[in-house]
Amino acid sequence: MAVSLKIYKRETIELDVEQREERGKGPVGRLRREQNLLPGVIYGHKQEAQAFKVPALKLERALSGGGQNAIFVLKGVGADERAVVRDVQYHKVNSTVQHVDFLRINPEEEISASVPLNTVGSPVGVRISGGALQHSVTHIDMTCIAAEMPSQVEIDISDLDIGDSIHVSDLLETESRITTDSGVTIVSVLQPRLTVDEELEAEAAEAAEAEGDLVEGAEEGDEDAAAEGGDAEGGDSE
Repeated sequence: MAVSLKIYKRETIELDVEQREERGKGPVGRLRREQNLLPGVIYGHKQEAQAFKVPALKLERALSGGGQNAIFVLKGVGADERAVVRDVQYHKVNSTVQHVDFLRINPEEEISASVPLNTVGSPVGVRISGGALQHSVTHIDMTCIAAEMPSQVEIDISDLDIGDSIHVSDLLETESRITTDSGVTIVSVLQPRLTVDEELEAEAAEAAEAEGDLVEGAEEGDEDAAAEGGDAEGGDSE
């Protein structure tokens, strides 16, 4: 099946940070409360981990709007470091960012990642025929150099009718960097399912029809019996 596929390039975001000496729950907590700074760490590539701090508002803005899939250039931890977000910790109550982990990358190094897979459009089988849309996959695995890793993949499902499905193999026709098994089903349009009320109405209609057939049969039997009785009486009078 031909699938309309759109690949979104990763955004590059520069983030000014400052090396952090504060360690432990108390000092780090004061950073947040008194200076509105958030702690973070960058590690990977067999290099020593480096702790840093960053203004809370600046980090939250950078992470919003798809920033978690961006390539970051961290400035202020020695030489500029290119990295991707590895983990973000949020406050349990107000959901504000509390800590961020970055993983160093070499833009020319081949990496593997799980990339968000989004759909657009309303399938004709749902819109017109009343089918049910079933999403089976929300991410796909891809392998390529870090600088070319997409932030997300988008497919158009508008043409899907009842019984149609899109598989990973359909995407491989135009995007060879996908490594998810080709037989995996991404999205399908299923036959419409009757609601409970519709099922009850259908059962009631069937029962009424069956009862009508029985009544009609009984009436025909009575008429036949009456006719036979009339014939018998006529025969006796002769």
